[in-house]
Amino acid sequence: MKKILLIILFISVGFSQHLTEVIETYENGNIKSITSHKETRNRIEKVKYVEYYDNGQKMYDGKYKEGNKEGLWTQWHENGQKDEEGPYKDGKRDGLWRGWHKNGQNAAEVTMKNGERVGSETRWHKNGQKALEGTRKDGKKEGKYTVWNPNGQKEEEGTYKDGELNGLVTGWHENGQKRYEINY
Repeated sequence: MKKILLIILFISVGFSQHLTEVIETYENGNIKSITSHKETRNRIEKVKYVEYYDNGQKMYDGKYKEGNKEGLWTQWHENGQKDEEGPYKDGKRDGLWRGWHKNGQNAAEVTMKNGERVGSETRWHKNGQKALEGTRKDGKKEGKYTVWNPNGQKEEEGTYKDGELNGLVTGWHENGQKRYEINY
């Protein structure tokens, strides 16, 4: 048993990976970025990246795999509030991405696939009122899209097909009166 454990230990040490951190600083001495690299027998590979604002607040945090962004990435506003967050796969946005305004209110929820917007898309104004709701297919607007003003009243509504307006588009004034109707 001891021999097997010793052999496993030697094998794992032989294949171990050394992590090296490269730290860049601002003139004021605060850390600007920390890049972690993994040393393997064949190459040096970037595996993690963290960037900071000059005030010390974190700006970006994410990992790399084989030179591409991979897994959860997070970005923050300079005031420390989250800006956006979502997953990468093979260097492209893939999955549900969320965004926030500087005041912490939701800003966006967008579904991504292979770097393109697909599925539902919702955006909000800074005051928390819904700003836009619609769907994307292959990166293009598809189906019903609705836009609201910051007061929560409908501003425009229409239908898209293959990224182009298709059918009736209606717009409203802030007082709720119909402003226009256009047929595409």
